[in-house]
Amino acid sequence: MTLSFSNSLLLKAYSSLWTILRPVLERNKRLRHGLPQRLVPDDWASKADVWVQAASGGEAYLSWELLRQLPEDRGFNLLLTTCTLQGMEVLERARAWCAEERPRFNVQLRYFPFDKPALMRKAVRLAAPRAVVLLETELWPGLLTACDERNVPVAVLNGRMTTRSLAGYLATPSLWKGLRPETVLAISENDARRFAALFGEQSMHVMHNMKFDRVHPADPSAPNPLQDTVIKENTSLVTLGSVRMEEEAEVQTLIRKLREARPKTSIALIPRHMERVVSWETWLRREGIPMVRRSAADGPPAPGTVILWDEFGELNHVYALSRAVFVGGSLAPLGGQNFLEPLAFGISPVIGPSYSNFAWAEGLIDEKLVHVAADTEEVFEQLLRNLKRPAPREKVQGQFADWLSQRQGGTAAAVHALLSLIQ
Repeated sequence: MTLSFSNSLLLKAYSSLWTILRPVLERNKRLRHGLPQRLVPDDWASKADVWVQAASGGEAYLSWELLRQLPEDRGFNLLLTTCTLQGMEVLERARAWCAEERPRFNVQLRYFPFDKPALMRKAVRLAAPRAVVLLETELWPGLLTACDERNVPVAVLNGRMTTRSLAGYLATPSLWKGLRPETVLAISENDARRFAALFGEQSMHVMHNMKFDRVHPADPSAPNPLQDTVIKENTSLVTLGSVRMEEEAEVQTLIRKLREARPKTSIALIPRHMERVVSWETWLRREGIPMVRRSAADGPPAPGTVILWDEFGELNHVYALSRAVFVGGSLAPLGGQNFLEPLAFGISPVIGPSYSNFAWAEGLIDEKLVHVAADTEEVFEQLLRNLKRPAPREKVQGQFADWLSQRQGGTAAAVHALLSLIQ
């Protein structure tokens, strides 16, 4: 599709913005990792059947789920990209899994390029994918333009879009209409309507959320590598998981209140982004709170210690050993983080008032499997109740399993849509 004159001007302005911002981006802590790859060197990638883009760790796990359900008797050349170090760590584990379980798959891992149109044209030319998959909310004008110019079909899978994001995109409606993906599979009717408002009704579909396929009620007898090495069995432990920078002041208040009320209760503090670990360590030491980094723990610390997590990929193991759990991204207007994982271990999590990213899980809230608190004080009070009298794990797991079983199968639908593009 040939872009109109006005849309061509928009893309030129967008390209100029990347040029202006490049010095700032190169100093960004999160973007510093893999910087040469983000600038697309001549050997950036070899030819791929499918290019899958996952923004960060959560979406990278969805990439891995796609790999699990692609036909294993076929050979695929796959290019998996991500924007963050955490995402890359997950993709590296996925590639190692493929080497063992899917030896016919050839997997390349790269950091996602800066979306300057010229860089994306080069990236698409080098990878020459037969299809591009964008997971969740990954709409990049430079990449979409490059794919359109080379007739590479694009699929948005597990798509979600907030009303706020839609309002931003609708500032340039004609541009997005001209860059419409081949197909969009959204995780709800509301998300599908938002994508349709941007791209038009054609090829809009609704699927179950792929996240449901990654969650299974946990086996309580399964070994836990953290038990008695980092966390002693039956420790009174509160986990503050996936804490975001914007809610750190509230979580600091929560830690103070928990320590005052339960001085012998240990706290697992797990920032959503690892670059926040240093800041958290500085605050804990300044407050005189006994703490240890997870990486420095050579055994279970004394009761009442804050264990500051600086290792990625262990969140579920921590949840399994917790008595009470708060899931972050919810005490500031951020839309929440994944609260399905503690439920898999029979723990009813506590979240703050912001959970718009997980509005599709309202049923869990209605059934009181997830406790929504209005503010920090209510989070604190509910955590205390859960510490004193937690709900029976078997009952929570059973209710969650019933709810989950009606909502799985999204990855199979995503794989079917992808294969239809490359057949």
